[in-house]
Formats: sequence, structure tokens, C-alpha cells
Amino acid sequence: MIKIAKNDNARKWYIVACRPNSERQAGAEILALGQTVFVPCFRREYHHRRKRKWMKQSYPLLPGYLFVLASEHWSRVLDCEHVQRVLRSQHYGEASVPIAASDDDVQAIRSAQDAGQFDDLRIDRHGIKPGDLVKVGEGAFTGTQGTVEAVSDENIVLLIAAMGRELRTKVPLDKIRQAG
Repeated sequence: MIKIAKNDNARKWYIVACRPNSERQAGAEILALGQTVFVPCFRREYHHRRKRKWMKQSYPLLPGYLFVLASEHWSRVLDCEHVQRVLRSQHYGEASVPIAASDDDVQAIRSAQDAGQFDDLRIDRHGIKPGDLVKVGEGAFTGTQGTVEAVSDENIVLLIAAMGRELRTKVPLDKIRQAG
């Protein structure tokens, strides 16, 4: 959860809403103004049916939003073509104030992104060994993390905590992803 920055001396990041699917364009426009901008992203790997190979693509972690570091000229951000508004508090009878996220929270998101905690990537089957922690990418237990018990050429046996107990399940290797 993002805490609202209360210390005036701390660096503040404002949450900016942009047009749908325009996070990168809005970020580039704001960057061209000389502002510091951060668009949190994650990577997803998928099998392209027509090209018949695995592709990696980057997607926004918070669709429609990005962070802009506060400065004396940050109000120029609203003039950008792909920017819709700056998120503001909803106090009745008072002037609304832009919502600021603390620098610590934004840096935590950035370090988690750099560590690949949000990514949805396949695992190299030769690097999997019993005891590793992996995530199910597709199927009934999508997103569930489990411990590798055994590895074969086509499948992997996982121990997953589900339904109040530990279950043993067999999952195809192409459905396994890296645990974040």
C-alpha cells in the first residue's frame, strides 16, 4: 500500500493518470519537459502462434498511471497530450490536493521491478531442481507458488498449498513460471 507523503522535505512523487494504453507516450512527453518520471512495468513471455516462437513483451504494472517527481514546474505536466489529470484527494468543502507517494514507496516498486518480482517468464528447464520455488503460469492453480518435488522431461511434480493442505500435482514444464 502506498503511504501518502507527509514530510515536506522528502521527495514527493505525484500519481498522474494518462489516456488508456498511453503510459509510455505520456512518460516520454513528461520526460521531454525535463521532469523525472517512472512508469512501473512487468515483462510477460508468451508463445506467438504465427511466428512459432516465444516472445517477451513489457506491460505497464499500473495501467493508466505513472509517477512524476515533484518540482517547481510540475504543473506543466497537465499540458501534455497523453496526460488526463493528476490524482487529487477528495475532501468536501476544501480545495483538493494532489496525492503524493513517498520516495521510499516508489523506490520499493522500482527495486521490485528490477528484481523481476512482477515478471511472468518461463523457466529454463535445465535449471530446475527439487526444492526450487516456482509459480504455475496456466491452469487451475494459475499464480500459485509451489516447491519442486521432481522433474521429468515433460512434467514437473509440485507441492502446492491449497484447500487447507499440501497437494502434489503434475504440471507441464511449459506452464511453469519463475517465482517472484
